[in-house]
Amino acid sequence: MRIINTAIAILFTAFSVAAGCNASAGTPEGQAPEAVWPTKSWPVSTAEEQGMDSASLARLIETVGTYRQDSLMIIRHGKIVAEAYYAPYVAGISHDLRSATKSVVSTLTAIEVQNGLLDSVDHPVVDLFADKNILNIDDNKKAMTVQSLLDMTSGIEWTEKAYTPDESIMRMYLTSDRTGFVLDQPMSGAPGAKFNYNGGNPYVLSALITKKTGQSAFDFAKKELFGPLGITSAKWGRVDAQGVTDGEAGLYLAPHDMARIGYLYLRNGMWDGKQIIPSSWVERARAGNVPATFGFHYSNLWWSLPEKGAYMALGRHSQFILVLPKLDIVAIMTGVLRDDEHYPAPRLVDDIAASVKSDTPLPSDPIAQSLLSAAIQKAATEKPSAVGVTPDLAKEISGKTFKLSDNVLRVKSFTLNFFDSDSSWEIMADSGKDQTTQRFSGLMGLDGTSRKSPPAFYGINAAKGRWLNEHTFEIERRVLGHGETQLWALTFEGDKVNVSYENTDGFKAQLHGEIGD
Repeated sequence: MRIINTAIAILFTAFSVAAGCNASAGTPEGQAPEAVWPTKSWPVSTAEEQGMDSASLARLIETVGTYRQDSLMIIRHGKIVAEAYYAPYVAGISHDLRSATKSVVSTLTAIEVQNGLLDSVDHPVVDLFADKNILNIDDNKKAMTVQSLLDMTSGIEWTEKAYTPDESIMRMYLTSDRTGFVLDQPMSGAPGAKFNYNGGNPYVLSALITKKTGQSAFDFAKKELFGPLGITSAKWGRVDAQGVTDGEAGLYLAPHDMARIGYLYLRNGMWDGKQIIPSSWVERARAGNVPATFGFHYSNLWWSLPEKGAYMALGRHSQFILVLPKLDIVAIMTGVLRDDEHYPAPRLVDDIAASVKSDTPLPSDPIAQSLLSAAIQKAATEKPSAVGVTPDLAKEISGKTFKLSDNVLRVKSFTLNFFDSDSSWEIMADSGKDQTTQRFSGLMGLDGTSRKSPPAFYGINAAKGRWLNEHTFEIERRVLGHGETQLWALTFEGDKVNVSYENTDGFKAQLHGEIGD
């Protein structure tokens, strides 16, 4: 999250690196469904074989496709019944979970408890970090427990709304000891008294994992969570100066592996005969003991809608791991939605629940199944966006290098190449290390659809461009799986260029340059 400084980090990561309780059909409470363990791969089934209606799922896939979603996957009784990937995103690419990362940190904390590494979630946090010289200690801070961190009721004074530079979350990322920064903050009230969303809480929990295990949260996860569940797509950035993995964001998982996290919770913390996390941990996440915001409840770093029998891991730009226990369903959704775009979680729950018709198989419905197949195929085909008329200016600037003055994005120059096919962009950027310059490039479509570049060490670029008028060319660019899209509007005036940059995190910048020698 870290808009200004992490806008740079995101840029260069890209460059360089009716609902559950109202439905009549479902798995009865306490009745274990047939054991299916997708450690190696997910079984696939028709919707009808799992008591769902393919036509309803087809409509859902089409509706979701009107938003800037990347994927939608629905699993019932341990089998995939619908799986759509919205172009240009494709299956198998690890996706930025954003704050859904927090729910995985919760799961790792649960493993600490299950394995006896943490004696109790009621343990006072100050005592667990007795080696730190924590500031602003008072009775409230002494009473703060691991559970209050997990419930976002720590009582720490914290601001995290628009991600402006003065907010707590932004200042945390600028410090040399982020865990210490969080623990040093004054208290605004008694722990447990009030919900206040605070990315510092899971950061401290990640630090606690490192303290208890001698490993980063990522290394601990690979051994104790990802390995047993068969998760192979995980990426989780770099550790900080203290060896701590970012606990509030930064984890990447492919949708199939996101679903494995949800399925672990659907199966009450059990995986193929082994209790990975306590069932009581799952129940607390599901119950949502803490009233939160926008009608949600919260607990153990999971959001919930108890009246709909639903709980979920949520991340910015529409990342979902949704669990519907009464319907025996896990649903996954990823996307690049702006903050002012929403596919509401209650609506998603209702739409999925409406497609459930029975606990037993339905008769085969070839027509409905063909509608579902068509919807999935339509999702995989990018719908062209509008393109403008190509001016003569395109030939004049094609292949020329424009050098940029110093800027917050550290971009030193760019070149556009306009060809009949395989048009491309190229950027030279300051890597931020030893004043070295790195070259990045990719293809761009000029027909309203994205062109994917060959895989690079940081991922797969997908970009398209269009002329807004005779002097302004706009590029829409993303790295597939990253939770943000970039828009570059380049206005050419003689030998000079002005560049307006904006991404879906809300970061904006103005760059200026001219044709180089």
